[in-house]
Amino acid sequence: MTGGFWRKNGVKKGVRIQLTTSFGPVWRLLARIPRLGPAVNRWLINQLVYTMKTRPGALSTKSDWTSWESLHDRTWSQRHLGPDRKFNEGQPDPDVVAELFRRSGAEPESARSALLFPFFAQWFVDGFLRTDPDDVRKNTSTHDIDLSQLYGQTPDVTRILRERNGGRGRLAVEPSLLPAEFPPYLFDRDGKPKKEFANLEILFGKGDLKAAGMSGASEELRNKLFALGIPRGNIHYGFVMMSTLFLREHNRIAGLISADHEDWSDDRVFDTTRNTLIVVLLKIVVEDYIRHITPIKFPLFVEPGIGADQRWYRQNWMSVEFNLLYRWHSLVPSQVTLGGNRQTFADLWWDTRPVTEYGLAALFDEASRQPCSTISLLNTDASMLDIEKKSVEIGRVTQLASYNDYREACGFPRLGCIDDLSSDPRVREAVEGCYPDGIDRVELFVGLFGEDIRKGSMLPPLMSAMVAVDAFSQALTNPLLDPEIFTEDTFSPAGMAVIKSTNSLAQLVVRNTENEGPAPRVSLALQRPWLRRAAALVRR
Repeated sequence: MTGGFWRKNGVKKGVRIQLTTSFGPVWRLLARIPRLGPAVNRWLINQLVYTMKTRPGALSTKSDWTSWESLHDRTWSQRHLGPDRKFNEGQPDPDVVAELFRRSGAEPESARSALLFPFFAQWFVDGFLRTDPDDVRKNTSTHDIDLSQLYGQTPDVTRILRERNGGRGRLAVEPSLLPAEFPPYLFDRDGKPKKEFANLEILFGKGDLKAAGMSGASEELRNKLFALGIPRGNIHYGFVMMSTLFLREHNRIAGLISADHEDWSDDRVFDTTRNTLIVVLLKIVVEDYIRHITPIKFPLFVEPGIGADQRWYRQNWMSVEFNLLYRWHSLVPSQVTLGGNRQTFADLWWDTRPVTEYGLAALFDEASRQPCSTISLLNTDASMLDIEKKSVEIGRVTQLASYNDYREACGFPRLGCIDDLSSDPRVREAVEGCYPDGIDRVELFVGLFGEDIRKGSMLPPLMSAMVAVDAFSQALTNPLLDPEIFTEDTFSPAGMAVIKSTNSLAQLVVRNTENEGPAPRVSLALQRPWLRRAAALVRR
């Protein structure tokens, strides 16, 4: 191991990284041993969460000091470090900083991750990381992992999206879409909003840059928008794929529960199904998604009651830092393969037609066979640079501390110079040109994306550490995982069976696309190159 590794990680953190990212067979063996496996799982998760100070945080984005509101008013984002006004004075113009993200030269392809990975990542986090366009210090979500993408955030929206029969969610009734199941369209054939969806918000306010392009969308695109739980639910076909899949799974589970409990009301079946599907999502996130992200060799898993006796077991409250570090726009390729043809991804915003034209099985298969890009500076498509600029501005408005301050808060040594940030000379040159006064002037949002990605990981080191802190401490505090609630009374025997038998996204896709042709490949990870070549020959 090079000296640079120890200089950047320190002895304590470096030893832990080395131990947990090596000796794969040993860690997998430990996972299979009764009692010992769960104990190791708990120890590892606690180690990851305790990287930073735990909730409750003393501060939110409401003010520079602790107040009753800063401890309770969750309309504001929480924050890990206090504001640093002096650091933010004299920083380069946001337009200049945004240029550090512009994709230039040959677009790098991920060697590990498929396009399905950023599709799932965006769909997942948009359920709880939702910046208020009128005040970027605020988060308009519930702060919970509650499948708001499917059910909405309020009882009123949930009622709009329910079929009111057998606990099911609303489906499209258009003959052209049958027999496959899709969400209902927002507009009728005359292009007028359907009265049942009159109160369903489909866009954020004018301050939401991702929604801005919708104003110029053609009538054809507008008429293909679906009734979904959150305003940006139709942002692109990858997002709609995920919502459609989970809607189908909701209705499938509702059917199982209804068959076992014919005397149950529609409300009880719906609520029990919703409970079940939220836990299914939590399992997929930890046991499929996070396992793909992390280089840790132990297969982490969801255990009811985990963390209940820990300091981090607190009410969810998303932080402004978590909001910024999860902006993985550089993962999105400038072009994607869709329906066998190469298309510019920027041309696909607000176009849901591929979902009904090609079907879920084909889209999941195609997204699993092509690589996404990589997380780094100098790698965001030009169509999303305005969003990167907005992210820089959010850091300024909330007066975030420096990148080096956050490294220190996470137990990493402070970097001594910009040369330590990245092994890529283009990145070093660009960052130094933007911050000529040195590494201590580099902002958090830039530093997060400027670091090298550690071998075996999907994320740079500081980003990985901070993601783990918030992800585990906010996913595993879900009340449905409390041992007193995690029972058949909450999920029904059928729901509990679904929970116990599900730990991957592929399982949901396969059982909800049985009538759409051959079983698709569904994976966040790419096949190894030689397997991809062999599979291509078989398909021919």
